[in-house]
Amino acid sequence: MPKILITEENLEDIIMLINTWEGKLTWDLLCHKVAELLNVKSIERQSLANYSDIQTAFTRRKQKIKESAKANPEPNVTMDYLQKQVKNLKAQVQRLEEINERYKQQFIVWQYNAYMHGMTEDKLNKPLIAVNRQHR
Repeated sequence: MPKILITEENLEDIIMLINTWEGKLTWDLLCHKVAELLNVKSIERQSLANYSDIQTAFTRRKQKIKESAKANPEPNVTMDYLQKQVKNLKAQVQRLEEINERYKQQFIVWQYNAYMHGMTEDKLNKPLIAVNRQHR
């Protein structure tokens, strides 16, 4: 006859363990944690699933975790990931600063040429002619 591992006293502890579970929840992970809780070598999924309270708590918690993950997707952020992000952003800032500097230099050339050819600010800011693309 198999040894009874789950009693009325530790049933509440197991349900509390399930209800406060954080992260991925699987039967294998739960069996491992329950075995630690009960201080036994191992416990089978079928032994836990035979208790309707445990089965119900497991199903509800798994659903809540799933809904929470959809509502609040949390990226797997590691130090390596963050360092790569910083490196990429620094490279992007440097590239954009170089482009901005080239535009500034081009503007200076245009400004000088406009001045040399008698262009006024009003002429430079004159709106473009509207193009009627509907009429053919």
